[in-house]
Amino acid sequence: MASEAPETSSRDRFLTAADDQFIESGYDRCTIRAIAARAGTSLASLSRNWSGKQELFTEVFRRHFDPIHAAQNAAFDALEGAGGFSARAVIAAFFGSAMLGEGEDVRKSHRIYSLALVDPSDEARIITRQLAEPVRRRLIDLLRICLPALDETRFFLAMNIVLGAYIYPLARGERLASVMGYDLAGLDWSEAVGVLADMVCKGIES
Repeated sequence: MASEAPETSSRDRFLTAADDQFIESGYDRCTIRAIAARAGTSLASLSRNWSGKQELFTEVFRRHFDPIHAAQNAAFDALEGAGGFSARAVIAAFFGSAMLGEGEDVRKSHRIYSLALVDPSDEARIITRQLAEPVRRRLIDLLRICLPALDETRFFLAMNIVLGAYIYPLARGERLASVMGYDLAGLDWSEAVGVLADMVCKGIES
């Protein structure tokens, strides 16, 4: 048992270092060598735990995606169970699961999640598509029920608005806040979820 502890520690450090390296550099510029150096571990730690970079980042991303998607699915379950849900309720449930939560670790996890979704790397897209597609499909199906009057083109554009308002504040909110001189640390995310849901719904339902 004692022999497993150092490897477990090394594995955890590798994952945490991969998180930090990804935030700073993006997927393509994350190298195994840089991650290992940051973690203070050897390159051999990778081969003992993962077959390569893609398998490593599948686990890195899954650690952040799965809790958010579980919360989104639970929120969707509650809406469907209650019946008579609105587009605003669906959007607020979808937004809230990825925007709410206290603590530095939660905010960091949400940031990795959103940055992974917008990362331009083809390999990162392969990973995130597999992780995100089921909950995205469910969101689309629920909003289709709520917005039956929209034709396919308008519904497609509406989904762009929903997903853009969802991802941008998480992935690029700090950059925009800096440009605008806005104190993002003072933002009440629970209130922001409702405001964003209202703004999005007013646009797509008008």
